[in-house]
Amino acid sequence: MHETSRDKVIERSFSSVGKAAPRIEGAQKVSGTARYTADHLLPGTIWGKVLRSPYPHARVVQIDTSRAQSQPGVMAVLTAADMPTVLTGRRLQDMPMLAQNRVRFIGEKIAVVAAENRDIAEEAAQLIKVEYEEMSAVFDPLVAITEGAPQLHEGLKDYKGLPKPISGINNVYSHEQWALGNIDQGFGEADRIFEDTFTTQHVHQTYLEPHSSVLSIDKDSGVVHIWVSNKGPYQAKQSLSEAIGVPPEKIVIHVSAIGGDFGGKGAVMDLPLCYFLAQRTGRPVRMIMTYTEELMAGNPRHSSVMIVKTGVKEDGTIVARRVKAFFNGGAYGAMKPIPSVNLPGAVKRRARIVFQTLRLTLTQFTRTAFPAAISAHRAWFSLSLAENRKST
Repeated sequence: MHETSRDKVIERSFSSVGKAAPRIEGAQKVSGTARYTADHLLPGTIWGKVLRSPYPHARVVQIDTSRAQSQPGVMAVLTAADMPTVLTGRRLQDMPMLAQNRVRFIGEKIAVVAAENRDIAEEAAQLIKVEYEEMSAVFDPLVAITEGAPQLHEGLKDYKGLPKPISGINNVYSHEQWALGNIDQGFGEADRIFEDTFTTQHVHQTYLEPHSSVLSIDKDSGVVHIWVSNKGPYQAKQSLSEAIGVPPEKIVIHVSAIGGDFGGKGAVMDLPLCYFLAQRTGRPVRMIMTYTEELMAGNPRHSSVMIVKTGVKEDGTIVARRVKAFFNGGAYGAMKPIPSVNLPGAVKRRARIVFQTLRLTLTQFTRTAFPAAISAHRAWFSLSLAENRKST
């Protein structure tokens, strides 16, 4: 028998394979020396706090900031009237920095206050008087797509970054469909047909560190220095640049440790407000969301409704499947890294299948985004349950 190279044990020295790979930041985190965004307290830093909407859908008739402005320690109070009418977003730009005449979810930002400390800022924000005109609200994605349902974004088709082709369905900003084979023929060949509806809920990513922002403007050069709990520094720089109208080369990001992400920290959140407060006051500004604010106005995972119709033979072979997936995208699509429906591999299944997905931006829930794995796991959850259903 001849010995081949496969029979020989080849000894090699590797720099990484087979060796421990400790986390680069591990020692700093367990020793307490890691510096998160909120740990950066610059000389002269002041606090920013926002006033949020108590209504899911309303027209903002009037805002009176006089009492807040008159409080000792308050340095600035801003509303949408004091800021550019720019719509912001990671990819789809549909969200104002402060509500512009209309609020679309409970917790939307109406005004922002800068003060010498957090307590003064919080108290002053509550002194802002807002007159609202309540409007009809819609929370169910299946209701939102019907004719006659409240239309949340009349100018939807004009938004920068809107997926093409534009959907003609009410309150839908992304609609895609995939098909494989002749679905009607498949159902015609089936011995049994099942149709089930599966739902999943909104889920916050529950990181320990809430969204935090610190920003200062160099008085001599005009360079903007930022510290932010964001996993994508280059995208954060570009998003901030577009929001405040400052070239990216005039923005410097100081990377901080992140206290958990899980897909929830890709947006600039309060950074644009920090900039305009710093510009108005000439002082560094920090804004840190409370966890109440996180749960009210963060960017949790979409809820979903999956309607699965399955045709099977007597031996259990699937011969046809039609899936309609509805994702509740909340009031805005600005927080999403991918504005279109994304279900990779959804049609790469045996048998004939039609997979229709609708992602809805127009419900009166807080703006939503993605945790890890984007949207596909909700689909596979439903399909797995459907598999169990047909086997019983």
